[in-house]
Amino acid sequence: MNKLFQLLLVLCLLQATGCGFFSSSINKLKQKAKQAYKKRFGKDSAINIWGQQKSEYPGANQQLRAENRQKWHEYYECLIAQSKNLNNQKTITPEAIIGFETASIAMECKICLNPLESELKSSVEWEWASPEEDIMSPIEFTEHILVSPEDRTLHIYNLKPENSGQYMCKLGQSIVAPYFLTVVNISEDTFNEVHSPAALNGPYSEKPQELKYSLVLDTEWGEWTPCSKCNEIGRKHKLGYCEVFSKEIVGVKENQTEDTSLDDVKELFNIFKYGIPCQSHILPNAIRQIPETKCPEGQVFEIRDKDGKVLERANNSDGIYSLTQKLPPLEPTVERQVQYGVKGKDIVLECPGNINSDVPQQWQIGEKNLIPETIAKQSNGRIFISITDRVHIKMAKISDSNIYR
Repeated sequence: MNKLFQLLLVLCLLQATGCGFFSSSINKLKQKAKQAYKKRFGKDSAINIWGQQKSEYPGANQQLRAENRQKWHEYYECLIAQSKNLNNQKTITPEAIIGFETASIAMECKICLNPLESELKSSVEWEWASPEEDIMSPIEFTEHILVSPEDRTLHIYNLKPENSGQYMCKLGQSIVAPYFLTVVNISEDTFNEVHSPAALNGPYSEKPQELKYSLVLDTEWGEWTPCSKCNEIGRKHKLGYCEVFSKEIVGVKENQTEDTSLDDVKELFNIFKYGIPCQSHILPNAIRQIPETKCPEGQVFEIRDKDGKVLERANNSDGIYSLTQKLPPLEPTVERQVQYGVKGKDIVLECPGNINSDVPQQWQIGEKNLIPETIAKQSNGRIFISITDRVHIKMAKISDSNIYR
């Protein structure tokens, strides 16, 4: 009995010694592995000592498990969105978009990357082709053309007409629907200001109109701008532009043109199911010539021969007239008036001109508009514009001397 007890004691001591030896060796191996992976992948690497993604194999770490679940959820949501983006031919739907000259635009890369492919995001490339080219080539990045490193969104600032074309992002053999960008030059003179449908008074935006080829003309709106005032009632606006959409074609017979048939139109708008802007360079000429889709243009005077060939053109909107035209009526002369005032006394300025029409008057100092509410607030009521459109200056100062128009 005594010998058996001694043997068990020796076995226990050997086992304890062996366990300590092996555990020490394993710990040293773990430390070496950690140092090796830290040296290779960096201090904040998401790879464990077995070379696996921590987010993919989070073990019992609840935070990593939640992050992993969220990343895979976003990936599946992206796939669902792409599936809904398929057109009637079950192919990816391209987008025809408009950019305004000197403004900016952002084009999102819609490639779906799962968490295991997230490190490939930096390999996403953007290519483009101008409207005259058929072959895509890599984009040359400049101070105005940049790609966001976080989501590979393409940003183009200070847009120019030469930025028009087809844009597409890809990763290896994976590509997504392209963008067809058309950069247009707009003038504030061509804007039609309308109010929100929720506003009490109009004017309101035009309602959708039906066109030939079983198309619909409607307004596409951008995003709201920030409010003009902080913590106060102000104004915000958004730009809208006309866009052509398709609708269900049921037994519609239209007169065909040489350029475009009804079948061609159906095929085009089945591909571009989100519509095509009226000023897009990919919109067929037959549709661009429909009166409702035409944008306002300047008044151009043309002289043609008996065969219809243009012999002379004169852009009347730019003040250029043909010698064969009647001279336009002369603009009325600008009325000028010099008015003297005494420092410390009150002065009232009246508009010396008259166009024999009951229209609002806008006062300016130099190129700066005088907004009645603003000028009264800034001057604490010393300068104000009355309801009769007169400028009242109380207790005039030398600094009030200026050119008022």
